[in-house]
Amino acid sequence: MARWDEDKCLMFDDTYKHQVHNDTPGTRVILFLDIVGPMRFPGSWLNRAVLQIIRLSPFIRDAVKNQKAWERRMGVN
Repeated sequence: MARWDEDKCLMFDDTYKHQVHNDTPGTRVILFLDIVGPMRFPGSWLNRAVLQIIRLSPFIRDAVKNQKAWERRMGVN
């Protein structure tokens, strides 16, 4: 069992079955990273295609729009 501690980061491979619980009143924020490892064809091609499709999804497009709006409000370049 892994446990996250405040001001620490936790990284794990979520391709394995897992459960997550937020037993706090705080908001849970998740940063997904797709770390592309060496793959042979057709796996490499399929991985790139899936990433492109995900980038076009409304969920990701909204997240990018919200991030840019936040950066404008915060004065982040």
